[in-house]
Amino acid sequence: PFARRGGDDHLQRILADWAVTIDASANIVVVRTPPGSAHVVGSALDQAGLPGVLGNVCGDDTILVVSADSDGGATLAGRLRVMAGLDD
Repeated sequence: PFARRGGDDHLQRILADWAVTIDASANIVVVRTPPGSAHVVGSALDQAGLPGVLGNVCGDDTILVVSADSDGGATLAGRLRVMAGLDD
């Protein structure tokens, strides 16, 4: 397990600064960031140790976050959107 550094507060700051969009499908959440920034958000997700998150894979500007629940993507995306200030 990863050591928690600031937990949800740290993740909330990172998401608010770097997440552009957050969408879901089944158990996958897709987080879009500015180019070259996905690793910052992915690292914060790992460090937060959110329950129900199996892990994430980062590209240049896209992160795939995998929910442990087969239909948990929408719930997880909603939580991340609220943390990022992107909720509707």
